[in-house]
Amino acid sequence: MTEHQGHLHGSEMRRAITAAAIGNFITWFDFAAYGFLAVLLGQIFFPSENPATSLLATFAAFGVAFLMNPIGGFVFGRLGDKVGRKKILATVIILMSMSTFAVGLLPGYASIGIAAPVLLVALRILQGFAAGGEPGGAATFLVESAARGRRARTVSFWHCSSYLANAAASILVLSLNAALSDDAMFAWGWRIPFLIAGPLGLVGLYIRLKLSDTAEFERLQASGEVSESPIKDALATSRRQIVQVVGCIAFQAAAFYFIFVYMETYLQAEVGFSFGMASASTVTCLVSAAVSIFVFARFSDHFGRKPVIILGAVSSTLIVFPAFVAFSTGNIAAIMVAHAAMGVCLAMFMSASGAAMVEIFPSRVRYAGFSIGFNISVALFGGTAPYFATWLISATGSPVSPSVILIVTGVTAIVAAATLHETAGRKTDAVIAARPAQYDPVRVGE
Repeated sequence: MTEHQGHLHGSEMRRAITAAAIGNFITWFDFAAYGFLAVLLGQIFFPSENPATSLLATFAAFGVAFLMNPIGGFVFGRLGDKVGRKKILATVIILMSMSTFAVGLLPGYASIGIAAPVLLVALRILQGFAAGGEPGGAATFLVESAARGRRARTVSFWHCSSYLANAAASILVLSLNAALSDDAMFAWGWRIPFLIAGPLGLVGLYIRLKLSDTAEFERLQASGEVSESPIKDALATSRRQIVQVVGCIAFQAAAFYFIFVYMETYLQAEVGFSFGMASASTVTCLVSAAVSIFVFARFSDHFGRKPVIILGAVSSTLIVFPAFVAFSTGNIAAIMVAHAAMGVCLAMFMSASGAAMVEIFPSRVRYAGFSIGFNISVALFGGTAPYFATWLISATGSPVSPSVILIVTGVTAIVAAATLHETAGRKTDAVIAARPAQYDPVRVGE
């Protein structure tokens, strides 16, 4: 490890960022491709005379993976704090990529009947279990590797990889639709986005195996401070932090899936956009978020996490209703601007939340504590967002009704963020001993 005063630099830092980002890219590329192909997958795996029923079943299968996130978070979070960040990151990337690859090999309902959706759901469950260990490991690895004044910017590369994954999935699906006939897309074209996960996963595994563990975890090992029961210790000493993560990530998860995944379907089903126009709007939104997140992350590293998180949550909540009004106009320019503005506001929130939600935990339970809070919130508010948005429109008949999801979770995030202690730029004591909750939890990147 090329390490100086607790943080990586140069090529080692770039390798760490790449290793963290590629697993996140695979995860979100799969989820985005699934969301963008939802209508087609509904016809292949959940055929029904009622298109809304097929779509609801498809999003239910989408959401079931997230119910496994907390279990994966508990299992891999515990192991990550016991055996190291690197080993678990290598394990989860191969599980995620291979289960995604297997989705691309599945026969449809017409070939094997009810076994097709059963196998799809089973693979989605495995994906969700593996994905539960990814965010905690990647974010913890980057926070513990980054220089003290650059943690938000470093973790933003991890967030940015999810934006780029969504954009790549949208562009690929759009290209496939343009290049292939409807029959070819139905027969085999839909498989390509999932099959790509196989080789990507092998590349990611190779990069992650080349990494050393973080200096902070190695310090814990050398001093004998590694927790024997990370989950138990996290729940005993860091309950407040876990609740704060649940509150903040509730909005982040719901907004992310809604703005960057479900909106592709919404613009087609409710606004009347063609697939190409919906994809163009999504890609514009994602690119806007990918560029702006680094600007906001710099502010977060300079001025602090808390003001940026609160401003991001407030602006994201306030823009929801005007954005839905713009969607109802049918004006292409207004819709694309509103969509991009929602993405930028969410990027503001995520620019600081990524680092802050990790920094608030002591290092000996950091992976476990963050994983518990993050995955509970994603399971409750993330994967279910597309399903409930579709249900709300069906139940109320109003295309504006899904805005309630973002407004409620946005207010929740504002309340949770208001209780945070500032962690940007803070040092930590050398030892987190008998009463870890009384110590500054950020002992990284001195």
